[in-house]
Amino acid sequence: MFTALKKLALEEKGSTFIESGLWIAIVVLVMATAGYNLANTMKDKFTGISDTVNSISIPTIR
Repeated sequence: MFTALKKLALEEKGSTFIESGLWIAIVVLVMATAGYNLANTMKDKFTGISDTVNSISIPTIR
């Protein structure tokens, strides 16, 4: 029984799989945060552009 536990403890396939999964989760989290911040920045920029365009007075043609 102890040899089976020792073999399981020394096996690296499972730990490598878990480690890879954690790295993927971290990368996805960082990319999602960056995307969220980029979207907010772009929203603010487009709002500023929209406000500038809307503040331009258009002369009426008679």
